[in-house]
Amino acid sequence: MKFGKEFVTQMVPEWQQAYMDYDYLKSLLKEIQRFNQRHKTPPVATTARSRRLTLYRVFSGLMSQSPHSQQPNSTSSTSPLDIESQAILVNSVRRDGSKSYQTTFLMAAEEGGLQELDYFRKVDDEFNKVDKFYRSKVDEVMKEAAVLNKQMDAFIAFRIKVENPQRPFDWSGEMTRLASDVAASTAALAASTPRGVRASS
Repeated sequence: MKFGKEFVTQMVPEWQQAYMDYDYLKSLLKEIQRFNQRHKTPPVATTARSRRLTLYRVFSGLMSQSPHSQQPNSTSSTSPLDIESQAILVNSVRRDGSKSYQTTFLMAAEEGGLQELDYFRKVDDEFNKVDKFYRSKVDEVMKEAAVLNKQMDAFIAFRIKVENPQRPFDWSGEMTRLASDVAASTAALAASTPRGVRASS
């Protein structure tokens, strides 16, 4: 099965707007590929391995290291050759009070570079959309965990009081607080759980 089809089948329907627009990004890549084929320069003698490494570099932003280059743990600076051969540079930036990522395409001046620059902007937008959604879901879970901790504290206090009834205890106050914590937790859980998951449980 192709990735695009598998991607769609694995989506949570309620969260579909938060997923990357795979089809759109793929169409942009196909446009770049068609442009590159139309404006193909005469082939330079390259080995299959070096071509694979070049493609890998372009689309991953990673640098390949030759056996003679420095080790990753090395304290010396990166060689000028490695810096010049990088295709992209990914930076973490603050935008609208939240962290996001911005890719700088370093080969925009080359022929067809504007299309690739546009592609990386779209990838950034899609990635930041997913990242923002993910962070919002993490915040929801953290809030729910805090409510559950409050409930657990109330249950523990209630159990202690049941096991040791001699100590003074405000039954109505504790029961009211416990009931409100349970109601808040149930509402938060219902709001953050997708309909399909609720229906199957």
